[in-house]
Amino acid sequence: MINFFKDSLRELKHVVWPTREETRNYFFIVVITLILFGLYLFAVSTVFTEALFALKNAVGGNTTTESTIDPSAFIDTLETPTVEVSWVEVQTDDSDTAVVDVDVEWTTVENEVAQ
Repeated sequence: MINFFKDSLRELKHVVWPTREETRNYFFIVVITLILFGLYLFAVSTVFTEALFALKNAVGGNTTTESTIDPSAFIDTLETPTVEVSWVEVQTDDSDTAVVDVDVEWTTVENEVAQ
């Protein structure tokens, strides 16, 4: 194990380390390459997405229709929520915690609004 560390230190003395200027140049090259690659992927993804949507619309996949909802159509009725509880069971164990099971049915009743 000691020989490994000695050999490693000896090899590190033979390494030619880049200068500060070379390191800065390599850094800028990497950053510019990443930006260009990101822009390339964005452009290809956008073109591919638009092509897929155009193909979908050409095949007839665009089935959405615009409609307008008239709010006055809903003034005549109000939905009143009602809750009916059919049973409740409470069980306790040794740690004094309660377990509650509730069977609830949620319904809405339409009422006429007096005009």
